[in-house]
Amino acid sequence: MIALDTNLLVRLLTNDDARQAAKAEAWLRDNASARSPAYVDHVVLCELSWVLERSYGYARDAVHQAMSALLNHDQLKVESPGLVRQALGLYEAGPADFSDYLLAVRAQAAGYAPVLTFDKKAAKTPTHRLLR
Repeated sequence: MIALDTNLLVRLLTNDDARQAAKAEAWLRDNASARSPAYVDHVVLCELSWVLERSYGYARDAVHQAMSALLNHDQLKVESPGLVRQALGLYEAGPADFSDYLLAVRAQAAGYAPVLTFDKKAAKTPTHRLLR
């Protein structure tokens, strides 16, 4: 199984470089399947959400749709999809970044909550607590 980097997913989702997007689509079509999917790590998802928001101006609902498409893609295996879905739900409705919510749901699943932070935006959520 092959792991995918953030830039490959950006090309697939935005088609901002038609040549690279076509290469990525062809690679997925020819090399990945439901039986042998390509792997998408949490780190890649955190980078992807940041790039889509900051570099491409995606709104939260558009980032949510893009991530959901990856979760539902037969040729992709997303790390801990249940936790990612939970983080996406929090992200869509809340003020913090996707990475903040993914950290929080992963920590909670491991028995640690809330997340202690200096991030005032994240600390506005029940998943985080501000260290003063």
